[in-house]
Amino acid sequence: MSLCPNTNKVIVSGNQTRIIKRFFFFELGIKPRYNSKYDLTLLFQLLKYAHSNGLSAEEASQQMKLLYSDYLVASADTLLRRLKQVDLKKIKKAFNSIVKRIIKSFTGKRYQIAIDYHDIPYYGNKNDFNVRGTKRKAGTNYCHKFATLEIIEGNKRLTLAVKKLSVNDDSKAEIIKELIQTTKKYIQISQVFLDREFFNVDCIRVLKTMKVKFIIPAIKNKKVQRYMGEQSCKIPITIPYTIGTKNDCETFNLCLVREKRNEDNKNRPSNKPLKVFGFATNIQTDNAEYIAEEYRKRWSIETGYKSKKKFRTKTSTRNNIIRLIYFYMECLLYNAWCNTRNTITVTIESFKKIIEQTAIKKITDSSTKDT
Repeated sequence: MSLCPNTNKVIVSGNQTRIIKRFFFFELGIKPRYNSKYDLTLLFQLLKYAHSNGLSAEEASQQMKLLYSDYLVASADTLLRRLKQVDLKKIKKAFNSIVKRIIKSFTGKRYQIAIDYHDIPYYGNKNDFNVRGTKRKAGTNYCHKFATLEIIEGNKRLTLAVKKLSVNDDSKAEIIKELIQTTKKYIQISQVFLDREFFNVDCIRVLKTMKVKFIIPAIKNKKVQRYMGEQSCKIPITIPYTIGTKNDCETFNLCLVREKRNEDNKNRPSNKPLKVFGFATNIQTDNAEYIAEEYRKRWSIETGYKSKKKFRTKTSTRNNIIRLIYFYMECLLYNAWCNTRNTITVTIESFKKIIEQTAIKKITDSSTKDT
């Protein structure tokens, strides 16, 4: 007898969330206390419930206690206290260990990846070592910043590497190097797509040294604009370009393309010509438009960012360990959804509902036993 679609969703989603449970219990080294009022499973249920509903730990605990007896629901204070006790060095190691487990089915081919930043608005003490300045957003100029590396190829979407940035992490080249070194332990890389803020000598040098094919939008500095003007009649075109100074420079291909006529610009006045874009790459090709089309795939990371944000729990804590664990949980739940989607059709909202259901299953089971 075949299972109904909803049953399949629960089974497949459950298999994925069990991997996350390993992150919480085993990899982070969270162990039961002899005098603890709540067992670890109840703490994990509370954390899952908070992430699946976009609640803080306090809100999640209060909401669950409206439905179930107090002794069946963990308190937020207990959860946060246990998370604070996690060894900082174990958090990244735990995440990498879980990624290694779920990436096994991805071997055998080369994947396109993208690197991007995630800014989580912060409203507390701006002098905190882990808080960075950012463009004003949501009423603040400060944030907790994370750099992530993700597979962006087809249905194979996963966050493979994460780096929490402090005020001292100003070298974009070192950030790239660390994320790619971590990722090379899991998969082979075909191409990496980066934003234009990585268009500099150090970043391009690191990518070339690591023998990684890259595509980066060129910043329209005076030199790039001059090339665009000189080559205007020949666009699309690929030309050699050197960035930097005489004693500190790197050479690559600069692919110049002109935006295509579409519904958005078809009525543009003739004195406002179509825009020209440049892309830096070490891919050997004369087809500049191919490079531009390849880079369009990077925009899927923006979709992934919005999807990942739907698993974010609320917090105002200044504790860096708790914030790290929350963001890694966010990434792991996103990975679980992506992996589930590769097996069975499930929307992100349906997946979140399944997580919520599994979060309260322990409580309903205990409640049944007590009656």
